[in-house]
Amino acid sequence: MPVVIAVVLTLSVMQQAYAEFSFHNQFSYVDETKVMHILGEIKNDSDTAMKNVFVTTSFYDKEGNLLEKFSRVPAMHVINPGESSPFEILYIDQKTVDIVANFTMTATGQTTEPKEKQLKIISSNSRLDLLGTYYINANAGNEGQETATNAIMIATLYDKDGKVIAIGNALAEAGPGSSNITAGSEAPFGIAITEKMQTYKTVRYSLVADSDQYTSDMTVLKTSGPGSSSGNQTQSGCLIATAAFGSELAPQVQQLRLFRDGIALKTSAGSSFMNVFNTWYYSFSPSVASYERQTPWLQNTVRTLIYPLLGILALSASIYDSLAFSSELGIVASGITASSLVGLLYFAPLGAALGIASRKRQWNMSRAKIVLACSWATSIVAVALAELAGAESVMMFGTSLLVLSAISTSVIAVARAIKS
Repeated sequence: MPVVIAVVLTLSVMQQAYAEFSFHNQFSYVDETKVMHILGEIKNDSDTAMKNVFVTTSFYDKEGNLLEKFSRVPAMHVINPGESSPFEILYIDQKTVDIVANFTMTATGQTTEPKEKQLKIISSNSRLDLLGTYYINANAGNEGQETATNAIMIATLYDKDGKVIAIGNALAEAGPGSSNITAGSEAPFGIAITEKMQTYKTVRYSLVADSDQYTSDMTVLKTSGPGSSSGNQTQSGCLIATAAFGSELAPQVQQLRLFRDGIALKTSAGSSFMNVFNTWYYSFSPSVASYERQTPWLQNTVRTLIYPLLGILALSASIYDSLAFSSELGIVASGITASSLVGLLYFAPLGAALGIASRKRQWNMSRAKIVLACSWATSIVAVALAELAGAESVMMFGTSLLVLSAISTSVIAVARAIKS
């Protein structure tokens, strides 16, 4: 099975809309089946509610020739004045998707009576599972006088730039075979969004409850990205390790998770680094894990590589425990230990190559020592200042630089040993 790669398109979007509508927060990508997804939000700029809204997208090649036109309704059937609804347009012509250069968007609708805001979102939580599915569980209540029939919860996922990256919905679970919320009662909703190439990017999401009679205000909730595990935050797994050992319940996977959740995420420095690490890790791990499950030799290779890492983390955990009087100092010390050993073990071939090359070309490594010294000093100062000031961005920078400094020091140490 080929590796799945999502291609994010940078398209020239000429926004065209009738006076009643405008488009916002657009995002596009081509999935593994060569279907193009255009997502965004359509806003009703008129002073009346609109129903039967259709979004039509015209696709062109770089010469300006019309390739296809596709239309679709937004997620909400009625859009009140000044409010928005998420939408998704699919370009399904696989033969011509590669030559799409730009597109235009228009929308039409019919005036109607606005919906009353009698639905209220009471609670919600979310998590990202091991396979990249984003789950949202929510509860909504009906404060109106009528039964809210065909009640649905609409979820919109956004990335760090505020772009719409995925949309999901689910009917109310009001009773056996019923999605109707009677007046004065509540109902749960369970939404599963399976766009695994996009879900890991989620930094916030919005919820809107809708029904034939009523709607709700939009509720926007922030997440802390992959690795978080409380409230409205996401919780994610070790995708590549899980694929290698076949189950998230495997002892090896549990040990990795224990170090992350039980040690790193309980400290400011550890959480900051994990935020940076997960942004990088989840940019490729879903595809790698998917390919890995179909490739036995790769599973065996990953398993072999993970076993030494488990030993490194066990030693690092011991160092953390020995400095239990200061969890922040403990996580920094254990992080330096783990990073140094990772550099020594996994990056040894790179150090050896540098050592051999320096022998042949007589490279002077004194400059590398100066750069490393500056890197160590900068990272330690940044972490210390971030601890004192509570500056998250500075802590993310400092911890990331500290890890890179430790790995680089190990690589240079191997290179010097080979050279001498």
